[in-house]
Amino acid sequence: MFKCSLCGAGFNRRDNLKRHLMGAEGLSEQEAEKLLPNPKQAERKQSPKIAKLQDKKVSSKRVIRLNRVYLEPNGKGYAELVPLGDIHYGHPACDVDRATRMRDYCLEKGVYVLGMGDYIEAGLRTSVGDSVYQQELNPDSQTEWAEEFFAPLAERGLLIGLLLGNHEGRILKETSINVVRWMAKQLQVPYLGYACWNLLYVGNQSYSVYALHGSTGSRYVYTKLKALVDISHNFDADLLMMGHVHELDENAILVQRVDRSSKTIKERKKYLLLTGSYLQYDDSYAQEKGYPMGKLGSPKVKLFSDKHDIHLST
Repeated sequence: MFKCSLCGAGFNRRDNLKRHLMGAEGLSEQEAEKLLPNPKQAERKQSPKIAKLQDKKVSSKRVIRLNRVYLEPNGKGYAELVPLGDIHYGHPACDVDRATRMRDYCLEKGVYVLGMGDYIEAGLRTSVGDSVYQQELNPDSQTEWAEEFFAPLAERGLLIGLLLGNHEGRILKETSINVVRWMAKQLQVPYLGYACWNLLYVGNQSYSVYALHGSTGSRYVYTKLKALVDISHNFDADLLMMGHVHELDENAILVQRVDRSSKTIKERKKYLLLTGSYLQYDDSYAQEKGYPMGKLGSPKVKLFSDKHDIHLST
């Protein structure tokens, strides 16, 4: 396993790491060569310029605007990505076993993961509702669990970034402490804020993905999807992913454009994805408010390497 010293991603081949450094990290070939590990040597001395880049990557308080990552395709010609979030660990209705099974599936199959926020319940005295009294463990212990939950994925180079959710945002607003930023720093993965552009390289293909935790109060599947459709008007991405709404669903919008080189009209799809949750219905706020029940879990995204194509599974 060859590990990128800038973002912590792992690669099973040295040339894949070089391609990642030149593509996702934007280094020149000479700079990339300096970072490539010697197979017979565990560590190499970094140039001052690369050391500065690494320090900026880990410790900067700026949110990454474009998260560029190389995803290694599997033997079937695609890379698989799971947007995983809205676990709400600490809430009595959290399905910890289901979330752990999904995490272990990703580890077993070499599936990449993007954290979608709301990993913990984080009930505070100022929070809406009674979660401060109902939650199991305090927010500090919940955060410790979340870091341990994602650690195996980060160690394998499968965790490509962590979004901030509104529940972690409660702590940020009350204390100025950003627990997700600290998790990302400890795990040495990109911290993506509430929303972030991602440019994912798979073989010879590249995919633009706009991921956000979301903040809509929509109640029904069609209104939740409509909220994402409305957002998609502002972001011309191949795939838009949104959490927060505790719904597993997908859609696609067909758009047209003029190809000036061929002077023809071309069509392409913009894929929309609601990324699910692990909060069971009984004894949850959804049951309290009479919201419809949604399917638990996370979707799976296949990004193909030999053609520009996306398959969604919910």
